Amino acid sequence: MTHVTAAELGELLHRAAGTFARRGLAGFADHGLSPARVRLIVAVGEAPGIRMRDLAEQLGVTARAVTPLVDGLEGEGLMLRKADRADRRAFRLHLTETGEGLRSVISDLQEKVSDQVFSALNQTDRDQLAELLRKLLTA
Repeated sequence: MTHVTAAELGELLHRAAGTFARRGLAGFADHGLSPARVRLIVAVGEAPGIRMRDLAEQLGVTARAVTPLVDGLEGEGLMLRKADRADRRAFRLHLTETGEGLRSVISDLQEKVSDQVFSALNQTDRDQLAELLRKLLTA
């Protein structure tokens, strides 16, 4: 068995992530979804009533970057902005029924792409990969 260097491992991980991203982008593009819109819809769906400021922080972007996305999603009837009762300057975000439907489409697409990408791995391989990736993320 040959030993892989850290640089080789990094390159493999980078290439695998790129493959995963390309396949996901292709599936989302068929539905008119950008990665930013997907992340925002999923984040609001997982945390209904999240403040825009907290959403921006969670996504690692500025509030200025979130505002036009929210404006667009709201204009399309996918998201609602509701005034925060505790802070009149803040808004809380919620998906509409249509937005929840799109979130379901996103979830199905993510599952389909993931199944395709990981089809070469059996369940034991998947479990081991997940364990290793968790170690990397917590290191």
